[in-house]
Amino acid sequence: MKQRVWSGIATLAILALAGCGKTTSSLQAGGNAGVPAGSDQAQVSTLVQNNPGYVNEDVWQSSQPQALDGVGGFAAIRPLHFWRDITSVTRTTETQFGLPDSSGRPTVALVIVHQHLMGTFNVLAGAPNPADTSRALIKKPLDDLWTRKLLLMRVTDPADTSRTRWHLAGTSGVDVRTRGGSTRIANVRIQSGSLDTTLTDPLELHRLRHIVLLEPGEPVTLTATTGNASDVVLFYGFDSRRRFVNNGDGTFTFVFPAGRFPGLRHFGVDALSHGTLFDDLAAYDSNAWVFPFTVDP
Repeated sequence: MKQRVWSGIATLAILALAGCGKTTSSLQAGGNAGVPAGSDQAQVSTLVQNNPGYVNEDVWQSSQPQALDGVGGFAAIRPLHFWRDITSVTRTTETQFGLPDSSGRPTVALVIVHQHLMGTFNVLAGAPNPADTSRALIKKPLDDLWTRKLLLMRVTDPADTSRTRWHLAGTSGVDVRTRGGSTRIANVRIQSGSLDTTLTDPLELHRLRHIVLLEPGEPVTLTATTGNASDVVLFYGFDSRRRFVNNGDGTFTFVFPAGRFPGLRHFGVDALSHGTLFDDLAAYDSNAWVFPFTVDP
């Protein structure tokens, strides 16, 4: 675990987690930094370990094969199924402490979780001509970087006002991108009932009670923008892996039901370059955003 001490957090970050809901502000180092005591470090580490639902996600790393219908445009191969095979996961955690109180102890901690994922992106392909029944398994090297942020705050213990404790205050989504890749998601618009919001950064911090809230059974419309009409964009969630509709202008649309059971879940939007799926010689290139949401009547 890597630890770094920082002295301040931008005003927007404090306001966001105190009442406004999100921030894109960065944390700055230097000055009169709060120095974490051993108990602070231990409590933060334990809190992160005890909240796997806010740290991990179970949609992007799935090895479930995905079928692809329709080729469209020029293609060197015809992908029938594809899936990821993750063979190595290296996880590191960076903890940044700040905003010291009168005793010099930090009151805020930002935890950045990094995962370096390696393996293969596998495509079971057929010839472009459907009449040709030959099959080939193509394995492309996978080298992805996975990132998520969590914000923790130290507050007075209501059971004993002489003591303080750390609690989880906010979380971001997840950003997964291929090292050296160029495929990028620009934004994702979410529409459901009265909700209409556009997310431009999956690593924005959100208060826990201000993450995406969906009503049971309501249809949810996602519009992803990559700016490249040749990309293939996929939806991950609810044990489903489906393809977005390509609108032909660099935007892609998908509709899914919110579900009826309350609780924390994740959905993912994964943009793949055209060559990843349709060219056996092109490198694997992906950018995925994974977002937490809750279903609550």
